[in-house]
Amino acid sequence: MNRRSFLAGLSTAAGAAILGPWFRQAFAGGLTPRRFVFVVEGNSYEPITMMSPATRTAIDAATTWDTTGRRWFPILYQHTAPLLIQAGDLGSAPVLDPLLPGSTGIDLTQLSSVTLGLSSTITGGGHTTNFGALSSTRSTPGRAGGPTIDALLASLPDIRQSTPFDAVRVGVHATQNALNNSTCAYGEGRAAPVLMDPVLAYNNLFGSVADAAGQAAFARRASLLSYAQSDVNAAIGQFGGNSSERAKLETYLASLEALSDRQAQLTSLAPTLSAVAPEAPSTNPLYASADPLDHLQAQFDLVNAALLGGLTNVAVIASGTGGSFDLAYPSLIANVGRHNLHHGSSDPAYLAVIHEATRRHVQMIAKLARSLASTPEGSGTMLDNTVIVYLSDNGESHHSSAEEWPVLMVGGQNMGFLNDGRTTVFPGVRTATNRQLSNFYNTLGYAAGLALDDFGSEGSSRIAPGPLSELWA
Repeated sequence: MNRRSFLAGLSTAAGAAILGPWFRQAFAGGLTPRRFVFVVEGNSYEPITMMSPATRTAIDAATTWDTTGRRWFPILYQHTAPLLIQAGDLGSAPVLDPLLPGSTGIDLTQLSSVTLGLSSTITGGGHTTNFGALSSTRSTPGRAGGPTIDALLASLPDIRQSTPFDAVRVGVHATQNALNNSTCAYGEGRAAPVLMDPVLAYNNLFGSVADAAGQAAFARRASLLSYAQSDVNAAIGQFGGNSSERAKLETYLASLEALSDRQAQLTSLAPTLSAVAPEAPSTNPLYASADPLDHLQAQFDLVNAALLGGLTNVAVIASGTGGSFDLAYPSLIANVGRHNLHHGSSDPAYLAVIHEATRRHVQMIAKLARSLASTPEGSGTMLDNTVIVYLSDNGESHHSSAEEWPVLMVGGQNMGFLNDGRTTVFPGVRTATNRQLSNFYNTLGYAAGLALDDFGSEGSSRIAPGPLSELWA
């Protein structure tokens, strides 16, 4: 019996929840999934928020500059070889305490790493690098300079496997637009939309198991796709035009067929999806909240459920990226948006809010990671086969120079990542041994089975190709 038939005959949601990890691996033909989750915070998170006391001591010992009171100092890194700090105090960094075990018993500090010192000046910095953060290219709001790493990874058959979605891209931003089209891209000039409305995201992922209205909408989509396929097939059968126009029709038909196949997969996965779907928007207070941090948590919960349900192996969670970063945080401070918070950050109260917003992101990452770490898979857990990457949309500061790009990683031990509580500080941007954010993406490519040595468009400004051995075995 194949996976779809087995799922269709499964009678209880509890059974689907228990056997969910087995389903994912069986459907993949025995190949253990490798998953990538990218969390991107708009308009920077500051490197100092990721520095543990031991890391700060090591940095200060390796420079002749006084870093006291400084928030950004990539040009002050004077060491010429990477600093490796394994003092066991990662959870003492200003915003990383959510990784400590607390009441959960799962110590994520020993399953995480921080990387400092990576540059990405090709992106231009500023308020946002648009597509550049995930593509290591110079991009504009309307045009990607190249594919983003999520799209590249999601296109690999061994990563996509048989999941219904190549990638799930969701988030929040400071406009009312349902889509963000300036963060992810399939290729040069080809944006990959990020869904900003958590209600729409819920219906897109879990409409097949939603309430009666949601399921009716899901069924209507299936009917419309069927009608459209019939119309296009009829048009192709009667087509007398040139081969170029016929090819357009055939491409359109292929897209409709792919969407129909996805609908069929979602239908077959209904027992599993029923077991893992988050609380519906109609009753979940996160969706009705006026605080974007609550909407962001709802999007995190959707990604968690999508991973548990085998809907995708690649996800992006974007928070105020692509220029729409002026989020307000009413649960943290009233009537002050992020832009003014940064411009007033000489005020300790404003700076505390900026850093607390970053801490809230880490808190959501920790919740996601603990869910995956609590789910057995193969000889370990889902977190062992999933790497969560947290980075900035523009580098190190509000008006960024893109000279430093801090990265937090959680999980991925079975994928070869050395996430064991370490902090690695690469030499500064003005040294010959500096390494770039594109090298980090090279490393992700290697973990996915792709010899990715030249990701991005740095050209002659590429310092060195290939992966970072300090982060990946």
